[in-house]
Amino acid sequence: MIAIHQKLAAIFQGEHAEHLEHIRSILALLENAGETKGRTEIDEAFRHAHTLKGAARAVDLAAVEGLASGLETLFSRVREGTLPLDQRMTRVIHQVLDASEDCVGAFRDDRIPEEPAAALRAMQDLLENRKTRIAGPVDLPAKPTVAATPPQASTPPVEMVRLPAENLDQLVRSTSQILTESLRQASITGELDALDGQIAEMETECVRFRKASAACSWSFASQPEYSSVIRHLGFVEQKVRSLAAQSRTARRLQQRTAWNTLRSVEQLQRDVWSARMAPAEDLFEGFRKMVRDLAREENKEIDFRLSGSGVRADRIVLQALKDPVMHLLRNAISHGIETAGERASKGKSPVGSLVLRVESQRGRLIVEVEDDGRGVDLKKVASVLSRAEPGNHSPEELARVIFRPGFSTSATVDRLSGRGMGLSVVYETVHRLQGDVTLRPKDSPGASFLLSVPLSVSTTHLLLLSCAGQTFGIPTHGIERLYRIRPERVATLEGKPVVILEGQPVPLYGLAHLLQIGEASPVLRGDMLPVMVLKSGVRRFAVWVDEFLKERDALIQELGMPCPATGNISGGTLLREGPPFVVLNPAGLAASCTPSAATPVPRRAAPVVEAIAPGILVVDDSITSRSLEKSILEAHGYRVRTAVDGLEALELLRVEKAGLIITDIQMPRLDGFGLLEALKADSGLKGIPVIIVSSLERTEDRERGLLLGADAYVVKRTFDQTELLDAIRQMI
Repeated sequence: MIAIHQKLAAIFQGEHAEHLEHIRSILALLENAGETKGRTEIDEAFRHAHTLKGAARAVDLAAVEGLASGLETLFSRVREGTLPLDQRMTRVIHQVLDASEDCVGAFRDDRIPEEPAAALRAMQDLLENRKTRIAGPVDLPAKPTVAATPPQASTPPVEMVRLPAENLDQLVRSTSQILTESLRQASITGELDALDGQIAEMETECVRFRKASAACSWSFASQPEYSSVIRHLGFVEQKVRSLAAQSRTARRLQQRTAWNTLRSVEQLQRDVWSARMAPAEDLFEGFRKMVRDLAREENKEIDFRLSGSGVRADRIVLQALKDPVMHLLRNAISHGIETAGERASKGKSPVGSLVLRVESQRGRLIVEVEDDGRGVDLKKVASVLSRAEPGNHSPEELARVIFRPGFSTSATVDRLSGRGMGLSVVYETVHRLQGDVTLRPKDSPGASFLLSVPLSVSTTHLLLLSCAGQTFGIPTHGIERLYRIRPERVATLEGKPVVILEGQPVPLYGLAHLLQIGEASPVLRGDMLPVMVLKSGVRRFAVWVDEFLKERDALIQELGMPCPATGNISGGTLLREGPPFVVLNPAGLAASCTPSAATPVPRRAAPVVEAIAPGILVVDDSITSRSLEKSILEAHGYRVRTAVDGLEALELLRVEKAGLIITDIQMPRLDGFGLLEALKADSGLKGIPVIIVSSLERTEDRERGLLLGADAYVVKRTFDQTELLDAIRQMI
């Protein structure tokens, strides 16, 4: 019986959320409808309340049952025309729905729900004020008068399975690892193709030899001393033909198996990601009560509306957005919406409006927080900003300034505002999700903040491009348009390069310059300049690269070390046809496109004299870390070799010495400490400088590495490529 009750409770929570969402949608639809008597929507709201009452009774939730019963009575009076669905009625219904959510939240957390006295009293006061008495209290009528409208059978609920979130996240990580291993099958296919080609060449040579030696073989066949040689040659030819057939069969089997495995793993990953999608109602959970409590503390009346709670998005995305949305709601209550007296003096309704909307558009989750309060005072923002940065500032620049850490226009600090951290938290969180947040201009009073993030952090559609000899990926959602332009179209405006696109000058930047991986004076390769246009709010930026390569869907993963503080990099990914590469953050690049980051006009490439660059050996068992360090070093002109552990490093060093060694510590066969001991014991290798780059942060590990002879010790968690490059320049 306990198991059955738990199952019913899990089903009821989903059904409860659906009923409340339907009722709220109906209220939003009828908000400005005027006459509501006879409207079918009221009948539908009545049925939802009635069904909810029966479902609550099934799981012994008397508080929710009483609230639903009261809603039945209200909708019944509205349907009869004895009560209007006015603003007061709407507020009471929203209060009842919020109280019902609080009861279910306590039920889910295994707490005893508190009696929703305020909501029940509000319903009863509403009915009594309209001179309409009901027999008995509103909360728990014994037999409500609903015989005239029999309840419709509700749709059978979908069977639910309760699974800890961490288990689902681990399943996602495991499928990602399987997919990565499946992508590596492409290299095995390449090796088998090469092997098959070599065997085919041997088979061809055997046939050619047999034809060329046919006459000699016939003449020698009768001589006993040559007959065994001829038989042996025939045997070798037969074995080569057999080996060629087996090689072709094995290659086809491996290709087919690898293809089927990859398709199956990709489908598994899609299924797992789909299972991690959750309704946006998870984001709203608790916000209604928070707004209600904060409004009471601020002595303000607020009509809080939610829409789009049925939109589904990745649970990780929804969890990450909880704090940003909460900060925006708190700001609206503290800074935006006025008190009833102040609103009345401005000719506004004494009840403030606060709206939270959620919708999905082309793979993006759009969240808008809008209020009808004071709005953002850009003049006050400009006054505060001018103290630190004198000068004139455009409205777009002022709208971006409010997201800076520590920036606040509040003269006092309290528990809700004044520290200047709320909007910066919003910006940083949305930025990490490869999203954007903007302050939307409004014709009516108030403020509107728009957040745009990916619906899922699973696979992302990427544009692959090359820059400074490296391959990068950038999500296509952040690109407005791609161009290939002639250098003659690049002009200068106020000493800064611009490109004229659709009759408008757009600031031009170089990607290599933004990422600090190229020359100060960029070089143009070829006759055309590949340019991608990024957009942030109303601003547009043109960023030129070396070449556009192709488009791919890929899973963005962590690099295993912190991304640069600039926010230009969001992670890395691996494709089946090549090594790992870095994925850029469009919002971070847009934020980096400042006047001070303007790139000199690209110049034609001049012939260069090839020189031998210093050689560096990178030793790390992680392919991602090896590839990242190799890419960084090669971009700065160094020759780089790699090894997977200390033993392979020693073998390479005995063939060709290196000017410097960068090594990890934890590796198979021979770790970094063992490699240091072997180097210092070898008279021919002990003079090579060594830099340790490891995730081990303990003081004893650092001291041991330096005592064994390491010249520097870098912790991966605080990895900074500029510091690493400076250290290398000092050593070689």
